[in-house]
Amino acid sequence: MTRDVRKSSGKRSISEREWKRRKGYELLRKGARKADIARTLEVSWNTVGRWEKRMKNGGSGSWKDVKPPGKPSKLSVKQRQALMKILVNGALARGYPTDLWTLKRVAEVIRQEFGVEYNVTHVWRVLRDLGFSSQVPQHVAKERNDVFVNGWLKKEWPKIRVFARRKNATVLFLDESCVQSRPNVRRTWAPSGARPVIRVKEGERNKLSLISAVSMEAELYFRVHTENITGTEIIQFLGYLLKEIEGSIVLLWDNGGPHRQKDVKQFLREKRERLYTRRFPAYAPELNPDEQIWNILKYQELSNWCPDTIGEMKGMVKGTMGRLKRQPEKIRNAMMHSALPLPSIRAHWDCYKMMHSQSKGE
Repeated sequence: MTRDVRKSSGKRSISEREWKRRKGYELLRKGARKADIARTLEVSWNTVGRWEKRMKNGGSGSWKDVKPPGKPSKLSVKQRQALMKILVNGALARGYPTDLWTLKRVAEVIRQEFGVEYNVTHVWRVLRDLGFSSQVPQHVAKERNDVFVNGWLKKEWPKIRVFARRKNATVLFLDESCVQSRPNVRRTWAPSGARPVIRVKEGERNKLSLISAVSMEAELYFRVHTENITGTEIIQFLGYLLKEIEGSIVLLWDNGGPHRQKDVKQFLREKRERLYTRRFPAYAPELNPDEQIWNILKYQELSNWCPDTIGEMKGMVKGTMGRLKRQPEKIRNAMMHSALPLPSIRAHWDCYKMMHSQSKGE
């Protein structure tokens, strides 16, 4: 049995024993007789006597139960630090065939290194105390040159920003993606023991090709195509951007095949007075803020979605992207998750949060 005690910091649930002890303290401070307290709270006279001693020795807050200390850890502080270093270096460095830390493997490491036997349940507690959690690894291409990527961030990206300011140009980040009729499956709530079922088309699958660009000010531009994106679609989209945006444009994109086609290069030469392009480093999609827009679309808005026709897909994708276009604060929040330093985005977002908090205070 439990009772609720309201405190200034919120609501705390306490046991029946604690509740009686607290009431006993209150009655003792008021000078009530021990026999009367015992009869009112349905406890023994000796229990009230122990409360009296506890209150005198421990103070008015000693009515709370004290959690008994657990057994001392079998691993010392130094051993835990050594274990953390092993785990951070990865399972491959430890000699395992795959870079996967399981509870069983961690238990083996603890036994081999420190001579301590733990079952897998306790290993989970040890990992939690060390600040570890179960996570899905992020894919990174083996061809990626981290030295080049870091050098681009330190040298080229600041140059691009300076160039854009000198030209008074709008900075855009462009990327392509696709949506298929087979959904991106995410966890959902359901009754225990009744796993949800999503019916998908296993035969011919529908697909839409998407292209979008997002500015430093979180303005979104997009197009949806039923065919694969080629140089023709790229040129059409670039022409659309030039019509929608006044002045010069500095466009950042990857080294994808459609961007390198001859007709695209010819179009860029013709528009070189207004349109300037720069390349992201190869195999570094996390730098492109537009990549975060696709994450919202595919893994939030359209997760577990199973369309039947290409027309249904097109209508849903266009409607979802259109709503997102009208939510600049959501776009800003997504862009801030990219690995590219975007000080103006952060400034815009901080300003938005400040104005939002002031309006709530009023």
